[in-house]
Amino acid sequence: MRPAIDTAAAERSALGPMIGKITSFTIQDGLTIETTLDPAVQPFLHDHQIDGSPVLPGVMGIEAFAEAAHSMLPGWHVEAVEDVNFLAPFKFYRNEPRTLTIQAIFHPQNDAVIADCKLIGRRSLPNQPEPQVTTHFTARVRVAQAFLPVSFLPVSLPVSSLPVIEAADIYKIYFHGPAYQVVEKAWRDGDRMAGLFAHALPDNHQPPNRPTLMAPRLIELCFQTAGLWEMGTQNRMGLPRHVDRVSVCGVPDATDAAATEELYAVVTPSLDGESFDAEIVGAAGNRYVQVSGYSTVAVPGGVDGLPLEALHDAIAVPVHA
Repeated sequence: MRPAIDTAAAERSALGPMIGKITSFTIQDGLTIETTLDPAVQPFLHDHQIDGSPVLPGVMGIEAFAEAAHSMLPGWHVEAVEDVNFLAPFKFYRNEPRTLTIQAIFHPQNDAVIADCKLIGRRSLPNQPEPQVTTHFTARVRVAQAFLPVSFLPVSLPVSSLPVIEAADIYKIYFHGPAYQVVEKAWRDGDRMAGLFAHALPDNHQPPNRPTLMAPRLIELCFQTAGLWEMGTQNRMGLPRHVDRVSVCGVPDATDAAATEELYAVVTPSLDGESFDAEIVGAAGNRYVQVSGYSTVAVPGGVDGLPLEALHDAIAVPVHA
C-alpha cells in the first residue's frame, strides 16, 4: 500500500497552530515545514517560561509532529506518536519570535503510514559564519485510515479524598502560567497519582480556532501529575526526556472534553521508578489519552527551596480505593 500524499491538500486543509509554511517536499528530506512562533502572541509560549525564557512545551512538539504527518494525509487519522525524544529545549531568546523547522519522511508500514519526524532550530551566534543547527525533538508518527473509537476504562477511577494538593500550592512549585496551569488538584491513589483537569483554562494558542490533534494540554496534565509524584516521592524535579507512545481517541480539543465531563490523569510509576504510564479518563469511564514509557531528566538543583509541604502531605499516606 502506498497512499498518495497531496501537498496541495495540506495547503487547503484546516491546519493546526504548529503548521506554518510548507517549504519543500523531496525524496531525500521528505516534507519540510517552517513555522514562526511569537511568545508575545502564543499563550503556550508566554505561559511556559523557564528562568525567564519562553520554551516550547514538549506537548506542542508532539502536536507539531502529528499535524505535519496528518497534513499530508487528509481524511486519515493519527493513531499514535511513538519514540518521542526531547533532546534539547527550544528556547525563545529575549522573548523574540523564532522559526522552527519540522521535517517528516514518510513510508508505508502494513496498513499504516509512518512519518519519521524531526523538529530543528537554527540560531545565529556572534562571530559564527554559519547558524547553529540543533535537532531539538524527534518522533515517529503512525497514521492510519481506520479511526480508533473511545474505549471504556477497564480499571477503577481515581478516588478523590484528603489530603489533596490544590492548584494554588501546585503552581508555587511549577513555573507554568495560566494557560498551562492544567492541574486543578492532585492526590495519591494507592500506588498511583491522580490529577484533575482544570476548568476554564485560557486559550492554548492563537488563533484559538485552529484545531489540535493530540489534545496537548491533556498530555501536559499527565506530565505534570507525574512530576508531582517525582517531587513528592523522589525529591526530584524533571523535564520531559522521552515517551514510548502517546495516543488520543475522541478528544479533538481539551476544552471540548472539559465541557462535557470531568477529566482525570491517572499516572502509574514503573516498578523501578524510572518511567510512568498514564491515561486521561473521564468520569463516565471513557479513556481519551494513553501515554506509555514517559521519563524525565532531572533539573539541576532539583527541588531545593521549593515549597513542597502541601505536596508531601498529599503523597505521604497511600489512599486505597
